[in-house]
Amino acid sequence: MDELELLKKDWKNAEKHYPSLSHDEIYKMTHSKSSSIVKWIFYISLIELGLGLILALVNPRIDNEIIYPTWLEAIGYFTIPVLIYFIVMFYKNYKSISATDNVRKLIKNILKTRKTVKYYVLFNLIFTGIFSAIAVFIAYIQASGGYEKFNETAHFKEYAILVLVIVLFSALFIAIAYGLYYLLYGILLKRLNRNYDELKKLEV
Repeated sequence: MDELELLKKDWKNAEKHYPSLSHDEIYKMTHSKSSSIVKWIFYISLIELGLGLILALVNPRIDNEIIYPTWLEAIGYFTIPVLIYFIVMFYKNYKSISATDNVRKLIKNILKTRKTVKYYVLFNLIFTGIFSAIAVFIAYIQASGGYEKFNETAHFKEYAILVLVIVLFSALFIAIAYGLYYLLYGILLKRLNRNYDELKKLEV
């Protein structure tokens, strides 16, 4: 008996010692993992909202050198209902996945959860870009002596520098936010995608 035949024989003998999982067992495992992932997404979003509220209430100022208008702070408060809406959606997604009893429904709920997370991250990135652009603009103008002084003395070069500073800092803040959201949600979504692929195989 040659080496290839020996390997085949050993492989067949080894297979007997490994339990083969049934369709229902694979589904239960995937269902449990998916439910756990969506639960963590819900918990993380709650922590994120809580930290945001704490920062908004504390509202730290460094030596009062830069005074931001109250309407800029109000913009942050207006986002709270939107964030609460997404948190409610995360909770509903978690409950839906937990109560799902077949492959097709579970696949549908996973797709819904992925879409909700993507919209949530996109909203936060857009808000980060807008908020940081306004904040950088105000800080730059005040550092230049105020709106009136800047408008009186500024020329094309000064306006170009202002735009460049706003773009660079906004891009930096968006990149930082994207990195944080990738760590918080991206890894969980990857795991959820793997569960989705496993379920698609079960459905075939």
